[in-house]
Amino acid sequence: MSNAPDVLMGLVPFIRAVVRSSASATATTVTADDSGTLFIQMSTSDHTYTLPTLALAAGKHWIFFNGQTTGKIVITGGTTDKIIGVDDLTGDTITSDAVAGSAAIVFCDGTWYYAITTSGAPTTAGVWTVTS
Repeated sequence: MSNAPDVLMGLVPFIRAVVRSSASATATTVTADDSGTLFIQMSTSDHTYTLPTLALAAGKHWIFFNGQTTGKIVITGGTTDKIIGVDDLTGDTITSDAVAGSAAIVFCDGTWYYAITTSGAPTTAGVWTVTS
């Protein structure tokens, strides 16, 4: 069995650009060309980020950061049951808490999205949720 990777994730440079939402923005369509972008959620309401199709997202990654305390980050794969993370193997959408500093890094291998999440709350663990 070879350990050669099927898909290179392209983590250099890890953060390519920063995009801050406006206080009133509620949705962003993420593209494959946005790979390496840090999206900072500044909306006062929940903000939904829709990821590109799995085929276009292969080898790509995005970072999502909550920069305020009133709205949540909502990340959807646009494909049924293809997000692994937040204690779920077949999620459609992951949603943060409304805490400044909560963040997610999402990677794609062309078959699945993988979400690594963290909360900005100093004493709370596992505050992201997943829906299928």
